[in-house]
Amino acid sequence: MKSIRKSGSLFPVFLTYFLDNFGLAVIYPIFTPLIQGPQHPFFPDGSTYLERSLILGLLIAAFPLAQFFGAPLIGQFSDRFGRKRSFFITILGSALGYFLTAASIYSLSLPLLFISRFFTGLFAGNLTLCLAAIADMSKSEELRTKNFGQIGAIGGLSFILAIAFGGYLSDPTHNTHFNPSVPFLITGVLSLINLLSVTLLFHETHPSRVPLGVHPFKGMHNLFLALKKKELRPIYLVNFFFMSAWISSMQFFPSFVSAHFQFTTARLSLAMIGVGALWSITNLLVNRLLAHYFHPGKTLLVCLSILTLLLSSTFFTHTPLPFFLLFYPAVAVASLCWTNGLATISLKAPRDIQGSILGINQSMTSIASMFSPILGGALIGVSKHAVYDLAAITCLIAVCILCTHRNRF
Repeated sequence: MKSIRKSGSLFPVFLTYFLDNFGLAVIYPIFTPLIQGPQHPFFPDGSTYLERSLILGLLIAAFPLAQFFGAPLIGQFSDRFGRKRSFFITILGSALGYFLTAASIYSLSLPLLFISRFFTGLFAGNLTLCLAAIADMSKSEELRTKNFGQIGAIGGLSFILAIAFGGYLSDPTHNTHFNPSVPFLITGVLSLINLLSVTLLFHETHPSRVPLGVHPFKGMHNLFLALKKKELRPIYLVNFFFMSAWISSMQFFPSFVSAHFQFTTARLSLAMIGVGALWSITNLLVNRLLAHYFHPGKTLLVCLSILTLLLSSTFFTHTPLPFFLLFYPAVAVASLCWTNGLATISLKAPRDIQGSILGINQSMTSIASMFSPILGGALIGVSKHAVYDLAAITCLIAVCILCTHRNRF
């Protein structure tokens, strides 16, 4: 009976991550044309491409800035009061954030759009919660890595559907009722449905503990803690530099192909659906095979090295075909880096503090997510290839750190 309850808990966990990632990905086909397109209602006529790129970078950065403060608190809360109560807070907060984003776009209020992204980011701790809940239910190293691969596959699937969903429902040429606010409104409704699924189907995997207090500035504390822990510091830094590289690569992918290859919205949506499909398939099939034969630390090192080579090679591409022949394999390899990086951290942490340990990693990721879009926005406004040049250098730093400490993993 106990095993049935734990199996039953997986569905709401996977659904929660699906919608959480869905809400993150749905901005890709919407924000770039909304901010950088020729018809940009948020800006006065005469604004430059560089100015709009910088605003786009700042807008993207508002979300991880809030996540930096919110995710560690959610991790602490989940370790002390259980996963289920934490899911309630994050899902309800995310739903309200999506409704606020829809209102800001509908009213063409750029300040409100920034506020809505910050508010949504405060409650974007579901990845940490989902990984912690899965770690609770995984009894072996191999099973945990495979389960993390499954959630990575679900993330890829949600990415595909979010791009198609966001691109279609934000385009008024399909229907006069469609506009960029509609996808966020519907995502908010889906989040409320998800809240119901957690209420009915999720069984607590981490019993409540005696509360020891919640620290509001845990994100800052986590940064010092991550750098202080000798055992985990190298892998935290590896994940930080990897995420810096990949976040900038993905967040400015729409801007790059639109400006460099003159992609239409339809072609951009198809290209990004390909990204999601590769991410999902690689995690679902390839990662399961690798998890059976290799420790995640070894897989991470090989994949990071290949990713560095692929990203650096994009500098020599000037037409779509050579670029995608390099970028799509980079997507597949990056998906393995993401899964095995998280698995490596989780496996080195005690079971009773999975939420806190993964929360520390989320703090590092949030810092990477804050500065990457701001720097990327400035770079892509000056040079089209600069974002991927910087990503390759950042990824190389991650490889060097991992090689130096490879005996620990």
